[in-house]
Amino acid sequence: MVTLDVRPQLLDALSALRDRVAAARFPLPVPGAPRARANRDELLAQLDDYLVPRLRDPEAPLLAVIGGSTGAGKSTLVNSLVGRRVSEAGVLRPTTRNPVLVCHPEDQHWFSGMRVLPGLTRVWEPQQDPADDLPAPDDAPRVLRIETVDTLPPGLALLDAPDVDSLVADNRVLAAELLCAADIWVMVTTAARYADAVPWHLLRTAKDYDATLVTVLDRVPHQVVSEVSRQYGALLAKAGLGDVPRFTVPELPESAWGGGLLPATAVAPLRAWLAHQAQDPAARQHTTARTAHGLLDSLKARMPELASAAAAQYSAALRLTSAVDSAYDGEYARVRGRLQAGAVLAGDALKRWR
Repeated sequence: MVTLDVRPQLLDALSALRDRVAAARFPLPVPGAPRARANRDELLAQLDDYLVPRLRDPEAPLLAVIGGSTGAGKSTLVNSLVGRRVSEAGVLRPTTRNPVLVCHPEDQHWFSGMRVLPGLTRVWEPQQDPADDLPAPDDAPRVLRIETVDTLPPGLALLDAPDVDSLVADNRVLAAELLCAADIWVMVTTAARYADAVPWHLLRTAKDYDATLVTVLDRVPHQVVSEVSRQYGALLAKAGLGDVPRFTVPELPESAWGGGLLPATAVAPLRAWLAHQAQDPAARQHTTARTAHGLLDSLKARMPELASAAAAQYSAALRLTSAVDSAYDGEYARVRGRLQAGAVLAGDALKRWR
């Protein structure tokens, strides 16, 4: 079994690492710079939103982030897991504009502060004003809405994230950031879109980080449940994800327009699995340790890559500085020579110079 041994030296080292990563800049348009900037931002999100908070508070509730493609039924799934509507669902895309975190009332204090997701402003009241559906101004603070329900077991929190393939770029960025804060990645797809590229990119990312991962195949017509489940399982196995827990939710009238609650039996297996991870001490320890160790292990490859990108920036800066200095020195010598020879003078001034 994987265990999580947290020592003060580790937290000190991660804090120092975080400051070094935050200070890294990649302004010059050399090859690899865009990738380096994206990697730096992702690593900062994982350190700030998950790894450091989890290591400091190993007893904090598990956070399961529900992610997936547009129209996958994430909000309906969250609502059905808790037994009431806590997240907006419907046919309008994108539906989830601001993420919603749902937890048991006893766990509210863990998320009311800035322990995780410090870049999101907390709000407690459901948004009921129709004007809230209007696009937010560019400078509006990003919001995390927190709901508490007695139907969710203590020690478990669910977070309904925006679509990972949203037409709104900020939503895509936020969805990726929220997944970085997860103890458990719950990736939701549908019978019609289980082969789409974007969710598979996230699945492979979770595999690379050895994160605790579970997949949900949603809205599957009864007639093709066996065939679609078999094909999806084959794709997972081919990607090296054959041991990932899979849950299938059939297509039901309640999910047709995204506004209803699924029967409890439709989500009972997933709910039981999540509850077991949170309430069974051994399962909880394994889940948190696996995700944390996976992220720590990933640093072995990611930090040298960032360091190489920083070295490339430094080398480019030296070449640019040398080129500017050489050009300046050359022009200075040329102008000085012409001045000494009087070549820039004419008429009476040249006669007096001579």
